[in-house]
Amino acid sequence: MADLQAARRYAQAAFELARESGDIDRWRADLGDIAEVLAESGAASVLADGRLPLESRYAMVDRVLDIQPLAINLAKLLISKGRSYDARAVSDAFNRFADEHQGIEHAQITTAVELTPAQVEAIEQRLSGQLGKRVTATAVVNPAIIGGAVLRVGDRIVDGSVRTRLRQLRRQLEGAI
Repeated sequence: MADLQAARRYAQAAFELARESGDIDRWRADLGDIAEVLAESGAASVLADGRLPLESRYAMVDRVLDIQPLAINLAKLLISKGRSYDARAVSDAFNRFADEHQGIEHAQITTAVELTPAQVEAIEQRLSGQLGKRVTATAVVNPAIIGGAVLRVGDRIVDGSVRTRLRQLRRQLEGAI
């Protein structure tokens, strides 16, 4: 289990460096690469193995990762502190900082049927106008909602599904009896 507080601190430090240098997008990519190698690849267990000499693990990172020197230093720091498996949490936290800084909001649209790319784009544009931020949406299909849509933006949920409306109607009818 990732130490989310520690991951957030590493991400905050990386974000400050990225913001100062104006390289937020490059840092996003570099941290994604670090997370893939340190936490998700076949080499992850080797890089986390404290029985192997630190210099050997550093050399492996130098060979495998083609990223900027400061990002390599962060990868090595995670390894030396025994936090290589936290690399995905660091990357995710960094992306949240970067999204907030760049005015990007993420939305999830759940519908009973698949949406076309044009429909998703139209929803993104409408939400962007309403929120004053650039919204990127992901469409999810869940036939159980029967119809309508459930929209999740950040920690807000708007449930316009037929399933929820039927439940509300059922409660009202049960209360009338």
